[in-house]
Amino acid sequence: MGSIGHPVCTKRFPLNNGGTIPAVGLGTWQGKAGTDNAEELHNSIVYALRAGYRLIDTAQLYEVESIVGSAIRASGVPRSEITVVTKFWGEWHHDPAAALEKSLRELDIDYIDIFLMHWPWATSPDGKKVIAPDESPTFIETWKAMEKLVGEKCRAIGVSNFSQKTLEALLREAKIVPVVNQVELHALNPCLNLVPYCESKGIRVMSWSTMGGGGLHSPIAREVLTNKLFTDIAAKHHCSVGVVSLSWAVQRGIIVIPKSSSRERIDTNIRLVTLTDEEMNAINNAQHTIGKFRIADHIKFMQREFRGKKTLMGWTPEDFGWEDSQGNWLT
Repeated sequence: MGSIGHPVCTKRFPLNNGGTIPAVGLGTWQGKAGTDNAEELHNSIVYALRAGYRLIDTAQLYEVESIVGSAIRASGVPRSEITVVTKFWGEWHHDPAAALEKSLRELDIDYIDIFLMHWPWATSPDGKKVIAPDESPTFIETWKAMEKLVGEKCRAIGVSNFSQKTLEALLREAKIVPVVNQVELHALNPCLNLVPYCESKGIRVMSWSTMGGGGLHSPIAREVLTNKLFTDIAAKHHCSVGVVSLSWAVQRGIIVIPKSSSRERIDTNIRLVTLTDEEMNAINNAQHTIGKFRIADHIKFMQREFRGKKTLMGWTPEDFGWEDSQGNWLT
């Protein structure tokens, strides 16, 4: 199976600031500078840009911004044609302006297209102390500081890992509506409530781990690539199993940013297929037929014992707005 017969996806989605964004981009979360993977990442970005990709997603946490910037310059593709998205981590919530300067310096580019708050939670400036959801700087205070950044060096701002609950709180006080909300979204965590909510507010959803994270965190997550539901659809459309999930998301109006160092998969991931309504519904219901799974619950370095509870950086699933007090999923 491969991409034979499937054209490169050049689809773009409108954003609430009057701009547009490619439906398919390249993720860059592996290959930090100084490691054996650095050159591989650099080459994969150059290859992707030359193959037609026009969206690159990165983050300060990944420690690859310098590689991303270098690859953009080496690609020969005009900077004006590329949408660059990056994100700042919790220690910068007190000073997003300094975070922006850090990313501009690392990327060595004149401007960032979309600058995201990576999570709603904050830490102390040294990164050692978790700050409770109700303590300063709250994500609302951080957002108000981000609003001042929009201009020549920062064309748009957005959020990541926000739910209806946190967005509702943000929008009550925001002067600028986030252009995107980048969230975990795959067949076992399809965000069937969150996506239409964001659409109603003019916020474009961007998906991370659209293929379930490859089973890195739990065997059930591998089902997105191995279960008969997905392999049968892939066989029918003469495409890779991964492309089934990417196509499902884009068909829902969601931006996808698959990470790959394989040239074959880079070529394949941007060649989407059109799924039938029946196939779309079957994937939407995979959370019931296969099971629910949230990757975020298994990110070990973010797990903290806080105020006598197991949390992610001081936040419970209820704080995030992922679940209600009875444990029912809300997104």
